[in-house]
Amino acid sequence: MERVLARAVINKLGATGTPPEFGIETFTIGLDDYLKVVEEEYLDGILKYNLSSFKLITGNYGGGKTHFLYTVRNLAFRNNYCVAYVSLNPTECPFDKLELVYKGIATNLSAPQPTDKPVPAWKKGVESVIRKWVAERKEKADQTESLRRYLDELPTTESTSFINAVKGAFAALLAEDIDGFSQVVQWLKGEEVAKEVRAQYRISERIDKATSFRMVRSMIQWIHAIGYNGLVLLFDEAERGMSISSSRDRRRALDNLRQIVDECGNSRLPGAMFFYAIPDENLLLEGSGGVYEALKQRLRSIFSETNPVGVRINLEELGIEPIEFLTRLGEKLSKLFETAYGVKLPSERKEQIIRLLAEMAVSSFVFDISYRRLFVVGVIEAFHRLRANPSAAFDKKQAEKLLRVTTQRLERTEQTKVEGEEF
Repeated sequence: MERVLARAVINKLGATGTPPEFGIETFTIGLDDYLKVVEEEYLDGILKYNLSSFKLITGNYGGGKTHFLYTVRNLAFRNNYCVAYVSLNPTECPFDKLELVYKGIATNLSAPQPTDKPVPAWKKGVESVIRKWVAERKEKADQTESLRRYLDELPTTESTSFINAVKGAFAALLAEDIDGFSQVVQWLKGEEVAKEVRAQYRISERIDKATSFRMVRSMIQWIHAIGYNGLVLLFDEAERGMSISSSRDRRRALDNLRQIVDECGNSRLPGAMFFYAIPDENLLLEGSGGVYEALKQRLRSIFSETNPVGVRINLEELGIEPIEFLTRLGEKLSKLFETAYGVKLPSERKEQIIRLLAEMAVSSFVFDISYRRLFVVGVIEAFHRLRANPSAAFDKKQAEKLLRVTTQRLERTEQTKVEGEEF
């Protein structure tokens, strides 16, 4: 990894313990077995036969859910899948409002990208995928008549309005009608457009509560029709709970989830794979009533190398003891740190720091902070200290103090985040 990018990764991890969107493989531990099954059984397996699948990802706060989703995204890119990573939250994208979830998908949709660098904002969104689609078709057949014939022969989607909109966006780019392209993309992103625009592009539907799931299915069908293997949808719930508050909203969100699980496996979702990450599976499985019982039945099975058809992936059970996990993670982070700052940390001192912090982070119990996140932030600060003063002592007392201060800082950061979401 380039030095400046390695430094960006270290800065992000050292500040909050949360992973950046790029360079994720440089510090990934323990996910190989899961990723191998995802690739062999799904991305390079049944999804290519126009089938679909759903997986539930669980893990404590700071337990690696976002990290796992990013690794799946990178795997999907390498296998020619489009991806949409959607961060669910109570204000902008709650799961009980599928029309807002659709907007999140359309805004974050990405064609396959290199994964070793940050993805520019202009390479995300349905408009970016359409621009890439048009450019690639023009390379294959640059004559306008053959491109129009290609559009005419494009398979339809469940929503006629949706396929008319993407065809209209394609045609607008061919005609270099930038205003027309922007207007039809506005509709595709779930925003309001003028009646005249809808009439011009033969769009008869709005993207709202009644049509949103049909639009999601139509987007999946369109992605598959234009040459990608499919679409991988990564839904990441807020760390402290689901993206809804009231019991009525929760039931609606759970019912939306049940519908998605039930849709998987039929031909209306060709090449689609859904990953839904949540910090506490009991938010889905504990409760009374039909929707809870229905989800319990559907989400009961455990995904593993020996049971690839299972639904639940528990990131707390990677088959590696916690101290060994953190030690291996610390070794990878130290190499990344050395690349970032062009230094060589003293091996014996570095190993002592990693071992001490790994043992103490695992034994620390902090309600809101995962021992993994606590270790990541703490060990990077310790590396900075070692770089500045290679001969300074670092014993159990210093390790305890460092982790205590780190815990307090992370708790303050999280409290500020929660207050910002609430008010």
